[in-house]
Amino acid sequence: MRRRFGFSTLAVLLGVVILTGAAGAAWQPDKPIEFIAPSGPGGGWDRTARGAQKVLTDERLVPQPIIVNNVAGGSGAVAISQVMAKRKGDANLLLAMSPALTFTLALGRAKDPATGKNLTFRDITPIAAVATDYGAIVVRKDSPYKGLKDLLEAYKANPAAVSVAGGSAVGSQDHVKFAKVVKAAGLDATKVKYVPFQGGGEAMASLLGGHTVAAAPDISEIAGQVEAGQIRVLAVLSDQRLGGVFKDSPTAKEQGVNTNYILWRGFYAAPGLTKEQADYWRETLGKMVKTASWKKLAADSSWFELFMAGEEFSKFLDEDLAFASTLLKELGLVK
Repeated sequence: MRRRFGFSTLAVLLGVVILTGAAGAAWQPDKPIEFIAPSGPGGGWDRTARGAQKVLTDERLVPQPIIVNNVAGGSGAVAISQVMAKRKGDANLLLAMSPALTFTLALGRAKDPATGKNLTFRDITPIAAVATDYGAIVVRKDSPYKGLKDLLEAYKANPAAVSVAGGSAVGSQDHVKFAKVVKAAGLDATKVKYVPFQGGGEAMASLLGGHTVAAAPDISEIAGQVEAGQIRVLAVLSDQRLGGVFKDSPTAKEQGVNTNYILWRGFYAAPGLTKEQADYWRETLGKMVKTASWKKLAADSSWFELFMAGEEFSKFLDEDLAFASTLLKELGLVK
């Protein structure tokens, strides 16, 4: 995983934006544009879709208004299945994506309505990755667990007593974040008591309400709670400490748990787009990430710079899916 993410980590550290979109596409949206966030409000997909909506609109980078709809369910499975069934060839539609969709596909939860076959990234139209984010392990501010070691000791003694909230399905992104930490600590990751919710907002509400012991959110989802002192970050799943409100939050690695969780954020489109239509969106999102408005949004959201598009992005996604399938087997989550 370190090798596979090497170039994106370098882009984060050096502030490099990799641009690979085609220029001069003639097609433009000819009716209101729909962005789909495949989760409930408040999570990473929702923030990605609404953030892009605002910047594209404010910067006048698109000729039509953009609406955002939340289509929650199955960690992206419901949204992608609807697109495959009803929206093929619709170039006025983009859907937010992240590694959560990778795990949904790896688990075989998204199927082609026509054939019943498991979907892969080659069944849709990948557009671009527009930012990167990191996972975290957090507890309430009044939790007895002061560090990651404390929580893992409790897990070792009784895994069932350490319930973990997440905004995606069992076997998907948030579950895997915590399972990776447990596995890296030499413990049995198959015993994780994971409590799934339809989005990051619901998961955090469960944690803050005392219904779960810990949570495995994305750092972009929790900057406000960290700043307000509502939660304690036991570990950020990055290779080195982050800045801003997370400057005092230790990494898992510096606490002796050698793992990370890097989350790219981006968009895909329905299958059946023409090259001109796909190139339009790649070029437009490439312009978006270079604006001061997007850079500010990214900084405020605790995102880091990354842009990848076209065939490069498609190949990356194929590798990501192969990696996720292997990891889930190692964790005992799929056969």
